[in-house]
Amino acid sequence: MLVARGRTIGRVAQVRRLVSRHYGWSQVAVVLGAVACYESIRLALPPDWSLAVAHARSVYAWERRMHIAWEAPLQRAFLGMPDLVRGMNVFYLAGNFVLTGGFFVWLYRRSEPGFRLYRNAFLIATAVSLLIEWRFPTAPPRLAGVGIEDTLRTLSGIDIGSSGSGGLTDPVAAVPSLHAGWALGVGAGVLWYSRSPLAKVAGFLYPPAVALSVVVTGNHFFFDAFTGMALLAASLGIASAIDRAEVVEFRLRRGVEQSGSSPGS
Repeated sequence: MLVARGRTIGRVAQVRRLVSRHYGWSQVAVVLGAVACYESIRLALPPDWSLAVAHARSVYAWERRMHIAWEAPLQRAFLGMPDLVRGMNVFYLAGNFVLTGGFFVWLYRRSEPGFRLYRNAFLIATAVSLLIEWRFPTAPPRLAGVGIEDTLRTLSGIDIGSSGSGGLTDPVAAVPSLHAGWALGVGAGVLWYSRSPLAKVAGFLYPPAVALSVVVTGNHFFFDAFTGMALLAASLGIASAIDRAEVVEFRLRRGVEQSGSSPGS
């Protein structure tokens, strides 16, 4: 039994050494695994369009009661600048993911502890968003029949996430907006870890720019953006608490090991 236990401990030690030597690649594997898990779960949740549209209209009704239903007039104002809105369409489809990926590459090189913190926070927020989608599927305003135009279709000829499309995006996951949530995380990380004043300005402006783009393109209500940012902020708090607990546990364990190996113990 002791021999088998020793072999197990040895194998675990070998895995740890392998991971430590190839930490960057191990993190790529973690992210790819998380994406694969997200896509598998998403595909296992067939969209309930009638319920999703009903929830979207409920969100819009709540915004009207709170006097924050600004999506339609804001979109109309921007539709007078169609080239700008086309740029927002591209930004919505690709820019957010490219910039988020670039942020994590930069943060990994800048601060390994910071990378772990933000990686965990993004994973927590994404997992919770899946749970919310399961319990509260919500259609984007452009598909909810509330007077919001689908700028992706009308200006760029792209149909994503509708009941008749192939489903390039998650069609009923408007609440919360991960675009807005991730943008807050990226902006906060750049503000905290960057040394460049220009980069800090960009980090400060990035979250509201993303929130504006997802609303103008008709993909999210303001409520969706607010909830996405709140979810990411809460996830950062949870990830930070986990990090602190791990540090305390490590220090206690090291203290016990040192006291146990000290002379006269």
